Amino acid sequence: MQAVAQATSIVLSGASLGWIILFSFVLSPVAFKTFDAGRAERIVKMVMNSGHGILGLIAFAAGAAGFFSGAVAGGSVAMVGGAFAFMCKFALAPREDKPIKGHRVVKTARIVASGLTAFIMPVMFAAIVLTMLGI
Repeated sequence: MQAVAQATSIVLSGASLGWIILFSFVLSPVAFKTFDAGRAERIVKMVMNSGHGILGLIAFAAGAAGFFSGAVAGGSVAMVGGAFAFMCKFALAPREDKPIKGHRVVKTARIVASGLTAFIMPVMFAAIVLTMLGI
């Protein structure tokens, strides 16, 4: 049972890592090279709003499987990666509401959201390594 939980944690962490790579290095740059800025913003925002929640849930599931396998550090790190994914979804995604004072630079918000999503990669890689070592 412990080996199955360890394998599940590694597979789910790998799936999270794959989604992050796909979003940060394929989807976002290609959208802005292919489409006009407004359409690319809408595509990236739509993918972030729908995909990052699923990414967070997958990372949380990887953390839970890590805990069940006995890799407490690996599970904890995967949970942190899931929390980061939810932060990208709710705090960093380009938003529709109007700012209270001043103006919001949407293009900068998209770049920050895509870049910070890429920074989750080392966290999920560490979760994979720690889970493989059983730590």
